[in-house]
This record gives sequence, structure tokens and C-alpha cells, in this order.
Amino acid sequence: MSVFRTSGRLGLLAVAVCAFAACGKNEADAPQPPTASGPQLVSAPPPRDALPDCPRLASALGGLVEGLEAVDDAGTRQDTPESYGISCAWRAPDDGAAIGAIVIVDNEPLTAHDMQRAGMYVEDPRVAALGGFVAIPDALLDGNAPLGPVGPQVIVGPVTVTLASNGRGRAAEITLDQAVDGAVAVHRSMR
Repeated sequence: MSVFRTSGRLGLLAVAVCAFAACGKNEADAPQPPTASGPQLVSAPPPRDALPDCPRLASALGGLVEGLEAVDDAGTRQDTPESYGISCAWRAPDDGAAIGAIVIVDNEPLTAHDMQRAGMYVEDPRVAALGGFVAIPDALLDGNAPLGPVGPQVIVGPVTVTLASNGRGRAAEITLDQAVDGAVAVHRSMR
């Protein structure tokens, strides 16, 4: 399996988030990370027809998207022989904030070894508790850094959850730690 599919996923999410962005001022407080709930281990990926819709993803993401409007509650679904998934975006017309989430289930999942070879592997205890790892460019996960158009991929078995933002308005206050917490909450919600 090629590691180069990863950059295509990141680019797709970055384009989706930026496409829904609007200009504005940053007047809102930073959103709170979602609270952890659910099982510690995710056993099997959801089947195609059981992938969460955008309202269910928003519920799992909690404060990260609270007060933002869903661009489309149905999201954008993809279904290929290699993978299937959904991407959702939320925006705030008042301050230009935009946040996106993508869930992909791969028939040939990215492995820790793949990401180590690509220089993108990060071990994180929140994700390790689910049996997974984080993939992020240059393997640099500074939890206090702001979430941008290329967010951390939280990979647990064949399921990858990625969050990204346009860095405007209230989205500028979201950190990589909050993005990882949100992705972990999404993984747990799919159980």
C-alpha cells in the first residue's frame, strides 16, 4: 500500500475546510474539547451504512463545533473499492471559522510502520488506549499548536479520523490536543 494516499486525504480535507471559510473577526472564546466517553477499545469498523452522519459527528466533537452551522447535515460520502468514508464541515458566518472532520475506513489501512517510514508517526497515550496512533507531518505533535488545514490523523485499525480548520475566528483557538481529543471521541462514538 502506498503511503502517498495520505497526502491526498489531507489535501481533500484542507480544500473542503477552506472552501467553506468566510472572512471575519475573532470574537469568540476557545471551544472546549469534548469529554471522553465510551469504550476504551474500538473493536470493528462501522459498515458503510452505519457511518455517522454530520449531526452524530458534531455530537461526538462537542464544543469544537458548538455554535457552528453544518454546511450539509448529510456530509459528503465516498465509497470506492479501497475505502469508504464521510467528510463534514461546519462554519460560522460571523467570524469566518470553519472546521472539518473526515472519517475513512480503509480496506488496506495505514500502519504504524507505514507512518514511521513516512516520518509521520506519533505515539499518543489517548490514542494508544484505543490501539492506535497519530499520523502528522514531520511527526511533530505540539499539543498547544493551533489546528490548521492539515490536522492530525488518528488511526485505529482501518479507521482514520482527521480534523482540520481554516484557522480563522474561533477555529484559530482550537489546538492539536483538542483535535486529537475530538478524533478519539469520534472513534469511541462509532462503537
